Amino acid sequence: MLQAICHAAPVPDMKILLCLITGLLLLSYSRLTGQSLLPYILNGAATQRTCNCYVLTPDQQTTSGTVWNKNKINLHQSFNYVFDVNLGCKDANGADGIGFILQTKGTNLGATGQGIGFKGISPSLGIIIDTWQNNDENDPPYDHIAIQMNGITDHNDPAGNLTAPVTALAGSDNIEDCNWHLFRIRWDAGTQHMEVSVDNELRLTLDKDIVNDIFSGDPNVFWGFAGSTGGSSNKQEFCAALRPEFNFNPGQIFCDGTPIRFRDNSSSFGSITRWWWDLGDGTQSTAPLPPAHVYPSAGQYEVKLVIEDNSGCMSDTLKAPFTVGAYPVVDFGPDPLCITGKMQMEDRTTIAVGAAEKWEWNWGNGTTATDRQPTAPYTTPGAKQIQLSVTSAQGCAGAATKTVLVGNTPQVSGSGEDVCLGATTAFEGFNLTPATPVNQWHWDLSDGNTLLQQQGGFRFADTGYYRVSLYAISSDGCVSPKVEVPVRVTSVFARAGKDTIVAGGQPLQLQAEWLNPRVRYTWSPVTGLNDPYIASPAAILQKDQTFRLTVTSPEGCEDHDDVSIKVYEGPEFYVPNAFTPNNDGRNDIFRVIAAGVPKLDFFCIWNRWGQEIFRSASLPGGWDGTWNGQPAPAATYVWMVQGVDYTGRRFSRKGTVTLIR
Repeated sequence: MLQAICHAAPVPDMKILLCLITGLLLLSYSRLTGQSLLPYILNGAATQRTCNCYVLTPDQQTTSGTVWNKNKINLHQSFNYVFDVNLGCKDANGADGIGFILQTKGTNLGATGQGIGFKGISPSLGIIIDTWQNNDENDPPYDHIAIQMNGITDHNDPAGNLTAPVTALAGSDNIEDCNWHLFRIRWDAGTQHMEVSVDNELRLTLDKDIVNDIFSGDPNVFWGFAGSTGGSSNKQEFCAALRPEFNFNPGQIFCDGTPIRFRDNSSSFGSITRWWWDLGDGTQSTAPLPPAHVYPSAGQYEVKLVIEDNSGCMSDTLKAPFTVGAYPVVDFGPDPLCITGKMQMEDRTTIAVGAAEKWEWNWGNGTTATDRQPTAPYTTPGAKQIQLSVTSAQGCAGAATKTVLVGNTPQVSGSGEDVCLGATTAFEGFNLTPATPVNQWHWDLSDGNTLLQQQGGFRFADTGYYRVSLYAISSDGCVSPKVEVPVRVTSVFARAGKDTIVAGGQPLQLQAEWLNPRVRYTWSPVTGLNDPYIASPAAILQKDQTFRLTVTSPEGCEDHDDVSIKVYEGPEFYVPNAFTPNNDGRNDIFRVIAAGVPKLDFFCIWNRWGQEIFRSASLPGGWDGTWNGQPAPAATYVWMVQGVDYTGRRFSRKGTVTLIR
């Protein structure tokens, strides 16, 4: 019993002490008189969970529970009953529901299954929250609420159906959601009007003389709750509502140094008899409404509230976060504003505690704006007086006024020359709006370097295409749009190829080895060339010739390289008769000069015993005087060479060579 009165909720010390004293007194009275102190009679599976809360059905199949108040009420008197109800956590397989019932038959009634403890009780009025669809009773497919009479649960039976069923929750088909829901029944005896709401949302209304039409003129009825399960089940509970809640006076602001006025907005089935307030800064009160309170500073506080009703039940502790805001320190920019350029305002306001919620800009010309960062409306230059007012979510307001210069935005262009690597690139900026003076220039050279003058030069460290950009700042501080002034730094490389040999009259293809479509190629002299101005001209020579290749870029960059061609009679093989492989850099390799022969079949060498000691088919190739990795002895060796000349003729030559050591 004591546990029912003083349930285990976190409460202030005063509450615990008062609860214990009250519980002991009530226990002593109960033992002396032998009378039960409970205001309710419990039937079936119903159990008391806490002082004001009851389990109608556990989560078990085919069970029922009823809780009836011992004392009848008089329906000639209005009432406003507030309860918390919980229909369990199982949706698809949860059942069957609960009902608030008015009846005259007694306090030991109830039934299992789809009747929800209401079926068969007559005369009666039931407000039924039904969580199972019974097709034989014309239930809708969603969890619903309806007002029925005389124990009739069929929604199509006009003898029992007083209102059409609607969803138990506004905007949801499911009330078996594990949550507690506020269930209110309001009866106005004078107008004979009943209202039923769930979570403060009106769900049903009934206008009926229930005393005469249902209870045959007897206004005194029992009231209570019934719940039941059948093949499916849920844990189903109700509490005589005891919900601590508070709000504030209309128009209250929550700012540092402002008195805060609280209003009790608690819900209770009975009348509230006691309040315990903890305002979060060490201040406590037991008044229904604590005095207006000034917090010591802006910050985050947690307000706690516990209430007790006239049955001696105490609520859980309400813990509500609460913010006392700081006043905004208002600041804004930019300065200057620039016509056709930067005209969007910047809110730079800071608030130590709280967040900005409202902005009002006054442009000084009769117009305003409420965006956080609006675009200023000015179209002419000059000094403008601007005011910004900022209000936080807590209602704390601040303001600032500034004189902001509005200037014209300059327009610029620039030039930069393409150069050769090692040369200095010249840059120059141009003001396209002479009426707007420029006093700062800024070149971004795209390699990490900058120039800060209208005209200047810079030597880039490497070749490349540089996306140089330029902007300028007017004397009023307005920044021009950025323009690109790309430049190219070029380097050219003349590579005419390796020196070679040809036969007189043999066509020779010259080839520049470094190719670039932007450059110009020139070969000189033009002797024997079919076109001296391409990268790969053909040459036909009758005598030795050295050609110079000149490569020139559009920027004027130039490079040179020479290639020498030795002309022999031929096609023919020219083979020396001796060589000295002593690594002195002269005559160390025995090789064939194959004038007019672009391809060898073989070049072979044998010693005097007929052993092959060297073979190759490459040009220029050659024997270095070794055999099996060791120096060959000084001696006379036999050689033979065969190949195909540039006309397609295959021919060979043979002879001897002396290796001298």
